[in-house]
Amino acid sequence: MPSLLVALLLTLSGVCGQAAVGQPAEPSDQVRAGLRDMIAAARDAVFPALVHIEVQAVEHWAGQESKMISTGSGTIIDPSGLVLTNAHVTDKGRRFYCTLADKQRIIATLIGEDPWTDLALLQLDVSTIHGYEGGLPHASFGDSTHLSTGDMVLAMGSPFALDRTVTLGIVANPDRVFTGGPSNDVEDLQLGWGSQRTGIFTSWIQHDALINPGNSGGPLVNMGGQIIGVNTRGGSGNGFATPSNIARGVVEQLREHGQVKRSWIGVGFKHLERTGLDRGVFIDSVDADGPAFEAGLRAGDVLIAIDGKPHTVRFPEEVPDLLALIASHPVGEALEVKYERKGVPATASIITQALQLDEGEKVSLRKWGLTVNEITPYEATWRMLPSTEGAMIDSTRSGMPAEMAEPPLQYGDIIHAVDGQPVLSIRDLVNIYSRLDADQDRPEYVLVEFSRGDSKLITALRTSMPDSADPPRDLPRAWVGIDTQPVVPELARHLPNPDRLGFRVTRIYPGTTAAESDLQVGDIITTVNGVDLHPSAIEQAGMFGREIRRLDIGSDATLGVVREGERVDVSVRLERSRTRPEEAKREKNRDFGLTVRAITFFDRIDNRWNDQVKGAIVDDVERGGWASSAGIYAGDLIQQIDEHEVANLSEFTAAMEAVAEARPERVVIRVLRGPRTSFRFVEPEWAPILEEDNEEPAPAD
Repeated sequence: MPSLLVALLLTLSGVCGQAAVGQPAEPSDQVRAGLRDMIAAARDAVFPALVHIEVQAVEHWAGQESKMISTGSGTIIDPSGLVLTNAHVTDKGRRFYCTLADKQRIIATLIGEDPWTDLALLQLDVSTIHGYEGGLPHASFGDSTHLSTGDMVLAMGSPFALDRTVTLGIVANPDRVFTGGPSNDVEDLQLGWGSQRTGIFTSWIQHDALINPGNSGGPLVNMGGQIIGVNTRGGSGNGFATPSNIARGVVEQLREHGQVKRSWIGVGFKHLERTGLDRGVFIDSVDADGPAFEAGLRAGDVLIAIDGKPHTVRFPEEVPDLLALIASHPVGEALEVKYERKGVPATASIITQALQLDEGEKVSLRKWGLTVNEITPYEATWRMLPSTEGAMIDSTRSGMPAEMAEPPLQYGDIIHAVDGQPVLSIRDLVNIYSRLDADQDRPEYVLVEFSRGDSKLITALRTSMPDSADPPRDLPRAWVGIDTQPVVPELARHLPNPDRLGFRVTRIYPGTTAAESDLQVGDIITTVNGVDLHPSAIEQAGMFGREIRRLDIGSDATLGVVREGERVDVSVRLERSRTRPEEAKREKNRDFGLTVRAITFFDRIDNRWNDQVKGAIVDDVERGGWASSAGIYAGDLIQQIDEHEVANLSEFTAAMEAVAEARPERVVIRVLRGPRTSFRFVEPEWAPILEEDNEEPAPAD
């Protein structure tokens, strides 16, 4: 056992067994029992309040909106059912479900998110919870400022979407910031790749209690059974938690306002390492459109005091505290600062502005094959845009109007007008799209005005896509209901009659004239109406079929076959060729993102379906579409859509039209998959949704 842990155990209990000189002492049974009891007490104080969180969220990519399921952890922090978790757990969520300690799965609503600290607050629907007459179990906050390196902590959560777990570790650093580069500057962290910044106000608790994906949002607990952090990220044996003293203030504001109000002045700070300065904080950057710039501050100045209080930032760990101090100033009120420029003292009165999120709303305009972003001030600054007006294209969908337009719309384009109507915001674009979508007499094309860099462009955008044409079909030809393989010289020399080249019968289709004839599997067809068939290479596999297609449908063909070394003539009535699966009629539903086709003769044979099996075969499912998100796969046979039976392609089309008109919240599709039926539950998003348009989720079924 490591000597450090032994020493810690000894400190906790004050009791140890005898140890040889120079040897680390092994803990006694009393020490072990004391530690176990302490861990159990801390666990039991929080474990009943631990919840597993399932989030039904949406992503916008490839020109469409796709659903996804993500999981995380959380803690009930109030008997009213408030659940604290991470913002990256709830991010882009539409529905939230929390599984309690007794396995009850309860729907929750989002009270608010604070991406800057990666914290979020959910409210359980307590009206649906059974039991707990004495009130919901909940955990309390401890004081994270009392943490020291080496303190023992417990990490709790639901890693990998499993049941509740607890792991033990110690605090490695109670005041961790992430730095990088030669200047040891504090790095910007992001909730996801290329997305919202986070953690700029946070000094993290670094610990080594094991956490894995799914632990996010779970509590970090001290040995007193108090929450002293919210586990947020981890890897390589290290975990990082948002301190409880930050979380407590965020919870209060989310509970009261649904958001955390913060001030912003548009300044980037650098600690004094390598600057040669001995006081103040170095101003590394000043946004040209920010309040500090307007008040006269410039990059290279040295901030000395804020509201009369001196501030010196010598080390990276002190940067988050300064940023948090400025952010806590009332929005719109003056921040009085003293600073120096080249050693000359000066003062400024900075009127703060509200800190806004880096990322704005995203929405899918599915019939146009577009996803678009709101342009935030942060994005406008970094893209060097003149303003936040317009709606920026985030992605386009292959084969849809946005990509088919000339010129096509593409990522980064900014839409300024559609159909003569100005687009000043993403909401303007959604309103125009909704109006056109509802208009039965809408024009086939609308003019879109957009910018690409400094270029001002226009394009004609189709308001809906025509259905794609069915695949081409061969003209009806004569056909024999069999499958064959060519018997080429290399193969023939291993057979009893090495000089008998031809086509070996491998399968005879039931219900065909071939099945009624004297043909047998294993026969080698060497002639058709006296014409020799001598394939010399595998590339001549189509020789038999071509010879048959030269004949007339309904005529009799005499096939010369070799059977067990004997030459036999077999007469077969030629049939009309059957439709192959690749030639079958198809129907594409762009809303659900799937293509279906008619059942063919060969499908019935391959799947052993009799004539009573009806439906439409799923031919293709678009990744991330509504059907894909519901677990519908290529090869499924759709037999019912809601109350509509689907026996063929036309009934599928009629059922989908009825669903599109009714626009239900949930569409139930019954499919035949292999030998079993399966019900798939599709949850469409019929109209583009902005965050403020979201309604409360319906109660759980």
